Formats: sequence, structure tokens, C-alpha cells
Amino acid sequence: MLRAMLSPKAAGVWYTNVYRRSTSCCQGDYLAYGFSFRDQEGHSSLQVAADPTDRAEEILLSASRLFARHSYANVTMEQVAASVRAVPGALYHYFRDKEDLIFHCYLRGLAIYRHEIETAAEPGIDGLEIIRRFVRGRLRSEAQRMILFTDIDALAAPYSSEVHAKRWQNAARLAEILDRGVADGSIACDEPLLTAVALISILDWVPFWLSERDYYTRQQAIDAIDDIIAHGVYRREIAVPEMPEPLSLAPFLASRAALNKRAAKFDRMLSIASDSFNRRGASGTSLESIALDAGMTRAGIYYHFSEKESLLLACLRRGLAGEISIREHLQDQRLGAFDHIVQRIRLLLMLHDTPCGPKATYHNINYLNDVDRKAYVGQVLATIRQDQDSYQRWIDEGRFRRIDTYFAERILTGMGHWYPIWFKTTRDWSPAEIADHFARLFLSGLKPRRHPA
Repeated sequence: MLRAMLSPKAAGVWYTNVYRRSTSCCQGDYLAYGFSFRDQEGHSSLQVAADPTDRAEEILLSASRLFARHSYANVTMEQVAASVRAVPGALYHYFRDKEDLIFHCYLRGLAIYRHEIETAAEPGIDGLEIIRRFVRGRLRSEAQRMILFTDIDALAAPYSSEVHAKRWQNAARLAEILDRGVADGSIACDEPLLTAVALISILDWVPFWLSERDYYTRQQAIDAIDDIIAHGVYRREIAVPEMPEPLSLAPFLASRAALNKRAAKFDRMLSIASDSFNRRGASGTSLESIALDAGMTRAGIYYHFSEKESLLLACLRRGLAGEISIREHLQDQRLGAFDHIVQRIRLLLMLHDTPCGPKATYHNINYLNDVDRKAYVGQVLATIRQDQDSYQRWIDEGRFRRIDTYFAERILTGMGHWYPIWFKTTRDWSPAEIADHFARLFLSGLKPRRHPA
């Protein structure tokens, strides 16, 4: 079978060829996408991809839609085959197995990302305008472009490493444009690579909340996201305060330390399981693998959870409880708008690597059954409304611009949502430094302000 012969790097070549063909680009442009034409042994791999056709692109497009709607764990090869009016065996002409199909969905998404970054970088316009063109273009209504970058670490190590590396390469390309904007004076940014990660994180979160049947239109959502990224939420005619001193983590750590031995062991198990769900998703996490990671027997896991779904729900509830405790702690501090946002992001990221962590991600919600999912989403939305109420109060007090609080909260959530995935192995900055950079972007935006701190 064609797909079974390809290594991860050769697979990158194969998908680039398919994508280039589907967009009517010539073979000479393949190298511009950054996929090597040589395999891991250095031999030419172009001849391996024997005449790929638009059929592969059709399969990838349909599979990506199904994965986005139902999660990677809940979609079978049979369902993918049915969606393209084929028998399951026909898929194996292009993809060795489901993991291989998911890997190529990622490659497709990464190739599209790079293409859109490069297309936006038109000569003769400033860096901020290029970024805004990229963001607005990324959010237009072509659903086939929205690839969900979840469950990456569920792939075999060579595949997951390739996906992570190419995500960072795309972030670096976006950072080059941000550098260009800093140089021409259109962008205020001290760490372009972190800003690029924040922007990509915001965009990758959009498919999880954007609805075509809500109070807003897609164009209104695009306008609101573009406006907040460019101008921030803090009033631009007033000076931005200095960054406050970090709050102590001691109250949160003390609450964990106070757990009795049995409760502490159970909480540690949920922490390890949460990390696995964050990085591997529901598809790549099993009760057996969690038992191994936690140094427990399978019987110890099954004593608490009979199946994976109930464990996932417990992890999600634990993560939400952590975020609620942060919110309640900040309310007790009675902080102003600026300090509240800064400290909220700091606590979320700084607690990630402590016994209180990891920070929860929410892309596995679709794995839950309907009853549990609706109940959990209802709890999440209730906490989000509290944050939106705070934004509205700060608007009324004259500290925030008159932004749509719904979109503001989802932009802030998106920035930090993928933190456990981006920074699992790459950590050139401290959690506090990353948090402060995200906070500055959210509060001040990319456009330079007349009133600096």
C-alpha cells in the first residue's frame, strides 16, 4: 500500500504534493512549504508518492470535518469512508491506519497555516496590517481550513515530534512578521515569538466556540476579534499601569497540602490523567496508561472509574474547580481591572506545574455523553458569564473599551488554553513571563499606545 511505505518526513512531502495539486500550484513551489524531498535516510522520496490525486484531499477534508465535529476519539475509519462514499478498504490505499490519517490532517492544517501567513505578507504594507489580514483571512467561513490541533501526543513519537516542530516553525514565521511591524513602528511587542503563539492559540480556539446560530454573525465575530487583537481591551486614552507584583501561590498549595493521604493520592491520579488528556486527548489516553504513569495497578484505577469517560469528567471538573478557586481568590483581593487580568493569567499558568495543576484544556468535551456534556458546559458557561460581568463593570467604570465581553473572554481563554501543549517541552520563558506577555497583548493590543505605562 502506498501509505505504508512513507516515513513521517516522506509523508510531509506526500501531503504537500496533494495540497499543492489541489490549489493548482506547480511542483516547483513544493519546496516553499518547507517539507523536505528526502526521507530520514537522505534518499529522494518524491517517487514514493506515486501520482497522488484530489481523492486524498477529499478524504482529508471530510475527515477533518468529522474530527472537528465529533473529536478524534469518536470517529472511525468506517465513518470517514462513508462520508466520501467509499468502502473502508479504499482509505487504506492512502493512509495506513487512523493514526496515519490524523497525522496527515495535521500536516494539511499546518501547510494551510503556512500558506496563509505567506499570502498575507504582501509587500508594501506595514506589519500590523499583515497580521490583521492573516487573522481575518484565517477566520473566514471556509470550514475545511479549520484543523483541530488536539491529541497531538497520541501519535507515535516521530509523528508527534514532526507536528510540534512544524507548529513552532509556523509560529516563527508569524514572529518574523511581528518583528517587521516592530521595525516599521506599527506594532508594540517585546517577544514576537510569544505573541505569535498567543495569536495562533486564539485562532485554534475559535472552532470550539464559534457558532453560526448565535446572536452574532461570523463577520461580527471577525471584526470583534480583529479589533481586540489590534487595540486591546484597556482604554487607549489612559496610561497603562505598571505590572503588579505576583501574588503568592501559598494559599493554593496549602489547600492541596491539607488533603489527607487517600485524598492526596486520588488527586495526584487526576492530575496525571489530566495531563494525558491535555496532550494525548481522549483517543490517546487509556486507564491502563494512566495507571502506569501514576505507579498504580489497573485495579486501583478501576476502583474509582469503570471507564475512561467518567475519569475524563472528573478531570474536567477538577480543572474547572481550580479556575473557580482562582476567580474567588482574586475577588477577595479586590483588584482593579488591569491587575485582576494580569494576576488571573499568572495564577492559571504558574499553578500549572504545581500539585494544583495541570491547567485543564477543554477540547475533549465532545467525548462526554450528552447528559454529562450539557451539564458540564452549563457549569463552564456560568463561570464565563461571571468574567463577562466583570468586564462590563470595568467598561462602566471607564477602564475597558466598549468591547463585546463575549468575544473578549473567549480571546483571553484561547490565549492560555493551549499552554499545556505549546510549553510541555519548549520552555524558554518562565510561566510568569508568558502570562505577563499574554496579559499585555490582551490589555494593550498590538498597536502602539500613545500613553505607555
